[in-house]
Amino acid sequence: MPADTGTSLEKLLDDGWTYHDRESERLARELEAVADPDIAPDLLAPFVHLSNHTIGGHLGDWPRALALDRRVIEGKTPLAESARAWGRLSVAAMLAGDGLQAAELELAYLGAASDDLAAALLEARFMLADALVASNRAGEAACLYRGAIGLAERITEAEQSSAQLLRSIAATSNNLGWELLEMPVRNADEDDLMQLAADMSLKFWRRCGNWIDEERALYLTARAANVAGKPELGLALADEALAVIAANGARPLDAAMLQLARATSLAALGDNDRARRPVVEADAAAAKLPTAELMAQFVAERAGTIAAAISEAPAVEG
Repeated sequence: MPADTGTSLEKLLDDGWTYHDRESERLARELEAVADPDIAPDLLAPFVHLSNHTIGGHLGDWPRALALDRRVIEGKTPLAESARAWGRLSVAAMLAGDGLQAAELELAYLGAASDDLAAALLEARFMLADALVASNRAGEAACLYRGAIGLAERITEAEQSSAQLLRSIAATSNNLGWELLEMPVRNADEDDLMQLAADMSLKFWRRCGNWIDEERALYLTARAANVAGKPELGLALADEALAVIAANGARPLDAAMLQLARATSLAALGDNDRARRPVVEADAAAAKLPTAELMAQFVAERAGTIAAAISEAPAVEG
């Protein structure tokens, strides 16, 4: 593949994540247009990941995702740097209903992934759980996740655990946590799982991510604590996240959302007077947002916060 073509594909794979959920069909067609057996080995896994998430998860068409994935690995042998493409292809085959092909592809992935077969197999299970979450099948993902996270605690105790495995666990935990958090109604078991997923997201992002990953995981844990009826914990976690941001750099949307989480905690503690102050702080942070799209996201969250807990807070402009 010519260098400029490879650069163009890399840009598509990076940019595609910014609109994959809003313009899934557009991205699916773009990926199908550039699918080529000559894709560089280091781009295979990112390609298949985005293909699965967009076409299989958001569009719900796993046979289409599987067909596209197979086009880019045609004639190739999995290598250490590309093995995860076969792992994700196995997931596509499983969710497309082809169990035999899924097993064959998983064996190819395991054969090339690493000498640590337990870690590689565990990562494959998190790939599957994450795909189920993306497909709005949180109930099925939950069954798999509980077993996998128990093994993860044992397998990742070693300091030499691969960063990729840790990221898979962190990302899957994050996605499952948010999926459960955004459910309109949860039972007690789902509440427990939501908090477990949020806690594991924070734990594993702290091992493999950066400060932004950490503060966003803290936001998830704060929100999960609030909806689980633990406002004191929610307030402490939101404060911790704001301290991480203050020590590292500007994140106006995240800071604004965290202030809204603080307001929710304080209102739940019965302190409506103190709860209004974080809303003012949230508005101040949101005033620095660079785009109308981000402002709209904030305004929607602010409206929900106020409707739920702080009905007398002043209105935000913008």
